[in-house]
Amino acid sequence: MKKLIIKENNIFDILQKFIDAELDFVIVGGYAVSSYKHRFSVDADIVIQSRDLEKFELILKREKFMKGFEKDLDNPYSSRFMRYEKDSASIDLLIDGIASRTTNASFGYGLLLQNSSKRKIIGIEREITVRVPSKEMLIIMKIHSGRLTDFRDIAAITKETNIEIIKKLIFIGDLKVLQENLEKLNHAVHDKNFIDSFKGVFIEKKFDVDLKQVEKISQLKKV
Repeated sequence: MKKLIIKENNIFDILQKFIDAELDFVIVGGYAVSSYKHRFSVDADIVIQSRDLEKFELILKREKFMKGFEKDLDNPYSSRFMRYEKDSASIDLLIDGIASRTTNASFGYGLLLQNSSKRKIIGIEREITVRVPSKEMLIIMKIHSGRLTDFRDIAAITKETNIEIIKKLIFIGDLKVLQENLEKLNHAVHDKNFIDSFKGVFIEKKFDVDLKQVEKISQLKKV
């Protein structure tokens, strides 16, 4: 637990440096989910604009982060991906957007900005206010990803979501694979061990999960 707290504090520190420098970004992934339901995450994923890349890199290098990985991506929005690492913390820079490796769908910075707001992420020892996607946008991206951990996140944040917004934005990329992911989500929500799988992922020990809403989302069809 101590190592996880140190990691979380280090990530909060570097995010605050970005905020102090008045840099714009949208945080996605586990830390975005944490703004709705606190969970541990191994790194921070932030979507930035390419015009600000040098400024982000300057701060990261000044704080002794080292570039660990870089990749050019073949999709309309998310053109590059970079990872910076320091001790127990890592920051993934998703430049101009984020893409799904499973469905080849991509979500541009502008779309994420439109469907986001500033929210407080409360950690074990610290808290920080950053821009995060709406619940609906997070759910869409996590369905496109399609892993069990994504389905847990979806269930954790689905209560009081607008299914019409999800339906409007979700049907992009490889629709066949997307449909398979929706079916996997439906299967997961009917697994009697699904709720038990939350243990160790989220801090809260009691879960106010709307499984009926998750089921409705899993049954969405393109018309």
